[in-house]
Amino acid sequence: MLDLKIIEIGESDYTSPMILVEAPGKDPRPRIDYRKLNSIIRMEIFPLPDIEDRVERVCAANFISVIDLTKGYWQIPLTARAQRLAAFECEEYSVPYLDDVAIFSNTWEDHLKHLDEVLKRVGKAGLTIKPSKCRFAQSCVKYLGHMVGGGCRTPAEAKVHAVLEFPVPRTKTQVRQFLGLSGYYSRYIKGYATIVEPLTRALKGKNRKEKIEWTEECEKAVKVLKQKLTDRPVLYAPDFTKEFIVQTDASDIGIGVVLAQKGEKDLDHPVLYLSRKFTDAERNGKVKVKPVLCQNKCFSDFAGSCKILLKGGGVVRFQLP
Repeated sequence: MLDLKIIEIGESDYTSPMILVEAPGKDPRPRIDYRKLNSIIRMEIFPLPDIEDRVERVCAANFISVIDLTKGYWQIPLTARAQRLAAFECEEYSVPYLDDVAIFSNTWEDHLKHLDEVLKRVGKAGLTIKPSKCRFAQSCVKYLGHMVGGGCRTPAEAKVHAVLEFPVPRTKTQVRQFLGLSGYYSRYIKGYATIVEPLTRALKGKNRKEKIEWTEECEKAVKVLKQKLTDRPVLYAPDFTKEFIVQTDASDIGIGVVLAQKGEKDLDHPVLYLSRKFTDAERNGKVKVKPVLCQNKCFSDFAGSCKILLKGGGVVRFQLP
């Protein structure tokens, strides 16, 4: 797109995230999430022509030609003001988070090129790095509290240790601290929201530092969470060229979703676990509506725009179009 002068490198105080969506047999397609931008701009309405009217008019002819514009939306120029608002980030091989930068590649040759490019930009910006905290060309590294690499990720040992060694909470503040630590890894734990429900229930009340009533349910919730993290859960990197499997579940307390993909030996590899408590309105609703809430939870948090293929038995399969 740069070579074709469809986009250009620039600066803006606005930016939207961009990903490349891959599909079998097709070129990767860039997709930019402009939902935040669209929510604050005034839309001009341009009604689409009626399809039936077009078809009726054309079908009456004896000679017909059809022209399709190559990537038609890319050919519409933006005004200078629109360009400023429509800026997007392209993180092809480097992702920063505050003062941490990860450079990732699938081949050794590419990694050398990517690393060289990033280091050149660091030097050009006049920034310095701390060698003792850097790791180069590793198959697995600690990144943002996770051990990542080789197509999977696990919670970092130090973070897990902090959860395991956390003392029994006696105040609301301590409960919130424990939930903050364990909640960082909620995507590794199936049914996390249901497990911690006794703890979140104990937070009810106006006094932030008020002592809580520590029940057997609370004790069990803490033990279960610590045990699940002790088991060293593993999540696998999503492959957007493959079919996803969504398994849903619901109880009187909350909803849960497991997003998985087929891996080696045709086994389901978990990509993430999602869960949340029901609101009072949802809890009082009909049970048969709850699986729909489960699916919506997964699709809104992860899938975005995708083709949904429904299967029986509480399992949904979908692929990106």
